[in-house]
Amino acid sequence: MQKIQNFIENNKAVVAIAAVAAAIGIVGIKALNSDNRGSAKILDASIQKVPLIERLGGEQAVQPLISLIFDRISNNKDLKPLFQNVEKSKVQQHFNAVVLYLFGGKPTQTQTNFSDHCKLNITEAQFELILNLLDQILRSVGVDNREINDAREAFLNKKYQIVIPNKNA
Repeated sequence: MQKIQNFIENNKAVVAIAAVAAAIGIVGIKALNSDNRGSAKILDASIQKVPLIERLGGEQAVQPLISLIFDRISNNKDLKPLFQNVEKSKVQQHFNAVVLYLFGGKPTQTQTNFSDHCKLNITEAQFELILNLLDQILRSVGVDNREINDAREAFLNKKYQIVIPNKNA
């Protein structure tokens, strides 16, 4: 809990941007819902076309959030084995690039090829744990449910390129 409070204190701009973006979407939809439900659907659809990374405030605003997610994942007792015998700084750079890509950032060759992730032997249980940590962190900094669901969906779309086949433990 202290880490989250420190993150919020040290990254007030990121938290403010995420809160404002979430509030604009909610207020706009609620205002339109009270008068005209058809317009609310149009607004909701137009918000969905904006890449997640932009709805979260852009690449610079998302970087501290991605670092927090990486720290939580790499320090989790059930996920620590994934980080044995690897240079953590290189893995963190790769993780940042992959998450930026999944959130709608500009892809590079490295981020679009997920086949090497199966070599990490990530299990279904570990993948679910990563998704849960992602959800917790995004909620803790005030990200709206729509964006949390979209972030989760982005990870789920690559699940079977990341998780080792037929291993559920």
